[in-house]
Amino acid sequence: MPVETVAILSPGDMGSAVGAALAADGLRVITALDGRSDRTKELASRFNIEDVHSLDAVVDQADLILSILVPDQSEALAAEVANAISNNGKSVAFADCNAVSPETGKRMAAVIDGAGGRFIDAGIIGGPPRGGTPPRFYASGPHEAVLGELDGRGIAVPMMGGEVGRASAIKMCYAAITKGTSALFAAALTAAESLGTYEDLINELESSQAETLKRMQGVATVSDRAFRWIGEMEEIAQTFADAGVTSKIHEGSRDVFQMIADSPIGHERPETVDRTRSLHDTVKLFLDR
Repeated sequence: MPVETVAILSPGDMGSAVGAALAADGLRVITALDGRSDRTKELASRFNIEDVHSLDAVVDQADLILSILVPDQSEALAAEVANAISNNGKSVAFADCNAVSPETGKRMAAVIDGAGGRFIDAGIIGGPPRGGTPPRFYASGPHEAVLGELDGRGIAVPMMGGEVGRASAIKMCYAAITKGTSALFAAALTAAESLGTYEDLINELESSQAETLKRMQGVATVSDRAFRWIGEMEEIAQTFADAGVTSKIHEGSRDVFQMIADSPIGHERPETVDRTRSLHDTVKLFLDR
């Protein structure tokens, strides 16, 4: 059966943009907003994502469900969807697109498949689809071809083949580099400010590491995403531990993002972040706790 109706759970920053891209390509895009935040409801409305209210309705109407959440909510949602699948009896495809470890993905696969659904392991690399290069939804597991039907329809879907966990693994390793580097930058700049050597460090970087300093500018707006990356660092740490590599690097990264989330600007979101604030002023706020 071709995929004609896609459910987005939930239409936050990434989910709403993905939903808009799929809808623009002619797919019906639905979600369930009962109990969701006003911000999530506003994003769904802005991008014309249809609210069918309940997970039971989602399972009944969707050909494919995309779970796009913060990592620490992913297993709870999978359990709720599994319950709805059991009640409905429909073998809907469920793609977990969250930043979770391969082992977390395998646990969810057991829950979804055990209820009669079809689990797809997926990992998103790239930003929301708002023009330019589309995000890659890496897919693996026996049902990956269902997600593969969305390839070229606002997103790219590289299918990796093999077992559940491969897509999660590449996401974990990629984010370990990109977001782990952001944590390192934020930690080094904050330590330099605390030690009274911020300007000295910046001057040295301008002289010897200009490209690195340019990349560090991203720290000025990381406050709108830090809260989402806390759980992701925990999943990366677990992935590394399972692979026989130290978990401590990304346990430290988790602590850095927690520091930022707890700072006076930790409440910022993409539509409210102050993009005129300097890098130095941002780092000062990290210490204002």
